[in-house]
Parts: sequence; C-alpha cells; structure tokens
Amino acid sequence: MTAEIDRRPPVHSGVAAVVVASLCTAVVGLFSLYATPFAALAIVTATVTTFAGWRRAAALTGVLLFLAAMVAGFLSAPDAVVVVIAGGAVVAWDLLDNAIGLGEQVGREADTSRAELAHAAGSVGVGVVVTVVSYGLYRVSGGGQPLSALVLLLLGVVALTSLLRT
Repeated sequence: MTAEIDRRPPVHSGVAAVVVASLCTAVVGLFSLYATPFAALAIVTATVTTFAGWRRAAALTGVLLFLAAMVAGFLSAPDAVVVVIAGGAVVAWDLLDNAIGLGEQVGREADTSRAELAHAAGSVGVGVVVTVVSYGLYRVSGGGQPLSALVLLLLGVVALTSLLRT
C-alpha cells in the first residue's frame, strides 16, 4: 500500500512570496492610493498559490504587482518606488513558481527548506541587482523619458522569459 504524495507547493517559498508582496503593498501604499488594491490582491493570489499550488495564481501575483507598479508610475510615484515594486513582482512570481515546481517534483512533505532558502537568496539577490542596475541605467540614460516606459520594458522581459520557459 502506498501513500498518496501531496503535490501542493512547500510552504516556505510561498510565505516568502507573501512577505515580498506585503512589503510591495506597504511601499506602494505610501505613495499611491490607486495602486494599492492591485498590490493587495497580489497578497491574496500569493496566499492562494501557497496553499493550492495554482500556477496561474502565481503568474497573476506577478501581473498584479506589475500593474501596481505601472499605476504608481503613471500617478507620479517616485521612480525608485516604481522600480522596487516591479523588481518585487519578479521576485514574488519566481518564489511562487519555484515552490510549485518543488511541490510537483517532490511533494509538500519533503524537506526542501535548504533548496528553497538557496533559491530565495539567489532570487532576491538577482532581483536586487537587476533593480539597481535598471534604475541606474534609467537615471544615467533616461533623458527625461517616462518611467512607465521602463516598467513596460521590464514587463516585456518577464513575458518573454515566461514564454521561453514553456
């Protein structure tokens, strides 16, 4: 008799993604009232992904955080805030996607905490570097261009990356 393996994602990465989405919501809430509902919905979708393992909810988390960044950018939030929210969107989506993959491969009950911690550290590190470099390039070569162009460019990169992964 074999026991059924629970294929839902492990909790650690999901909780980290919920924390990232919550931090993004708090930051965007300080600067844009209209962008806050998008970020707040991202917290809900990240939580649903953590407990149900729906890949579409993980993607929706990233999209909602990107929408929050775009709305904040259109409503004149500081440039650094918009770039940080966009970077947070990628990190939250990556953490959730990794958690779903781990759940599908080894199940929720397997001890994946070291792998999740290593992935989270790498994801946050890459997210910070890409955010800082993107903001630096924007400041150096922006020449008065709107920040929303940078956010749309980042959205295009994420969409392309997502398509290449499938």
